[in-house]
Amino acid sequence: MKRKLIVLALLLIILSSASCLNRQFVDGWAEYISTSDTTLNDSSLFVGYVHRVDGLDLYPNDYFKVWIENSDYETTTDTKGFYFIKTVSGTYNLKCQTNSESWDRLIEEMKSVEISKNKKIRIDFYIGYTIE
Repeated sequence: MKRKLIVLALLLIILSSASCLNRQFVDGWAEYISTSDTTLNDSSLFVGYVHRVDGLDLYPNDYFKVWIENSDYETTTDTKGFYFIKTVSGTYNLKCQTNSESWDRLIEEMKSVEISKNKKIRIDFYIGYTIE
């Protein structure tokens, strides 16, 4: 009986300490940089850089994931945070997140970006982070 009480007390301590976790978020943003005309054989191209808000310059390969919502178009960045997605003309929502985070709040998004054929649009993402 005494052993059960000790286990119960330990469980209560663990649960109460986990519920007191005060996670803070540093928000990020997405920025529309430019549009340019180019010959892309009737394709369209999204390019840009992804940065962490804390100012790191170099990242491990595949550190960030960039994708077009509700499609199969997805890519990862290189060590400098550069990405590109070749697509067809249309209106898209672009999203970006680090591969190591699963918090929905840390997904940055550029909504309703309209791109036509033979256009290249640069969108840079600035990804926030959590502080525990």
